[in-house]
This record gives sequence, structure tokens and C-alpha cells, in this order.
Amino acid sequence: MTKKIRHLLEYAGVRLLTAVVTAVPLTAARGLGRALGWLTFTAVRIRRDVTLENLRHAFPEKDEREIKAVALATYKQFGMMMVEYLRMPKIRPQDIFSLLHVADDSPLRQAHAAGKGAILLTAHFGNWEYLGIHVTASGYPTTYLFQEQSNPLVDALIRDYRVGIGMDVVPRGMAVRSTLRALQKGRFVAFVADQDAGRNGIFIDFLGRPASTPTGPARFAIKAGAPVVFCLCYRDEGGDLHGYYETLYDPATAGAASPDETVRTILTLYNRTLEKWIRDYPDHWFWMHKRWKTRPQ
Repeated sequence: MTKKIRHLLEYAGVRLLTAVVTAVPLTAARGLGRALGWLTFTAVRIRRDVTLENLRHAFPEKDEREIKAVALATYKQFGMMMVEYLRMPKIRPQDIFSLLHVADDSPLRQAHAAGKGAILLTAHFGNWEYLGIHVTASGYPTTYLFQEQSNPLVDALIRDYRVGIGMDVVPRGMAVRSTLRALQKGRFVAFVADQDAGRNGIFIDFLGRPASTPTGPARFAIKAGAPVVFCLCYRDEGGDLHGYYETLYDPATAGAASPDETVRTILTLYNRTLEKWIRDYPDHWFWMHKRWKTRPQ
């Protein structure tokens, strides 16, 4: 099968699934998402081995039955997230306030009031896409950096979904210019920073192993004098989504450490905070990624 045909089939599949999940109630769509997650884990087995191996390293105290249970729950959780995301063409920005609840957004309000912009650090956890919609719909001017998909048709479709609901999205290849310009205008810039950064990152301990972590977000914050806010979306036992915010770095109260020391401090805080949430909600994180692919030399 040629790449072009494969891309067309993938695009058609996404469009078909979008049509289905937007035609049924949210509860039914989430049920379909869980079913697709179960099918992917048990039959299709996409990245199943990677997921299980990552979980074994992160939770050595769990037996194999527990590991497989968390892995299956992860696939179901991701399935729900995907169908929720594909429902974006159906929802309006104001609808997000009934879909995702935030008890305290004071870190965002304080950062916005300071006028220096902010770096928002989130992760592939819960429904990170809805969290972005909530930030924008709440009135915080935010630029979102995203990784372009290998399938250009699907990539364009996903970008249309995000733009259609009011999100300002920029490819990661334009990160340097776009981030600095946005921060100078007092905007927030959102990064998903929990994937392997290759040889360009620095190694920070994460879930018991050194993980190559991208330094860009922290360096942008230091250069612009902007705070760093940790952001996360989690799902409660009833299925409702919630947003959480925590200030990791505030230049107004930071000490006199060197830039490199400050970068390491910020990224260590990020990894530690994310790790705490992963241990509380192990099925919420994207274990399918090869997070520890790059190893220290």
C-alpha cells in the first residue's frame, strides 16, 4: 500500500468516526471510545508492548495482572479522550464550561495580571485538548504549539478542529519566533512537554528513570521573565473532567541561580508534579509513547 493511499484511508477513517461520535449523545460517544480502546489493546495491540514495559518499570510493586489492568484502562481512557476530541466540530467555546470544571484558576489570573505572559506546561494526560479550549474560552490569550502529524490530511483536519473552536495554534517548528513574540505581547504559550526530547533535552529523573526532557519551555520563561504554570486535566470517577493549575516558577520570587540551574529546577518540578498525578491516576497518562527512548551516554 502506497503512503498516499494509506493517508487517504486514515483520513476517511477519522472523518467517519467524527460523523459517528457527533451524531450520538456524549455518554454513547464515550462508551464507543472505551470500546475502541478495549479493541485496540486486546486485538489490534497497537503499542501494547511499549505500554506494558513502561508500566512495569514505573510500578515494579505491581504484579502482571495489575499492570495489564492499568494498561487496558489507559487504552479505554485514551479512547474516550479521542472521541471527545472528535466532537469538537459540534461544540461551541462556551460549551466547554459544562464539560470541564475548574475549581481554582488563580495561577492563570495572577500570571495574566503580571503582563509578562506565561509558559503553560501540560502533558498527554486526561483530556489535554479540552483543557486548552477551557483556557482560551476563559479569556486568556494563548498560543498552542503542536506537533504536526505525519499524515498531512489528518494534520490539516485536526488543525481545522482546533482553529474552528477559537484556538491559536502554531507548528512546533516555528516555536522560537512564535513563543517569544507571544510572550512579548503578554500571551500565554502552551507546551506539551512530556515526550522524549532526544539529544536536545536534559536528563531529569521521571518515574524512576532518567528521561530526556525538553529545555525550550523553561529557557523561554527565563528569557522573557515569564512564570511557568503547570496545567492538567483529569477525569473523576463519574466521568466528569476537571482542570488543575499550579505555578512552578515565578520570576518575581526566583533566586539568583544561573539560567542552567533554573532550567533544571523548573523541569525537575514539572516532572515531579506530573509524576505525582500519574501515580494517583495511572490510567490517565499516555504510556504508549517511548518516553525513555533516549538514554544517557
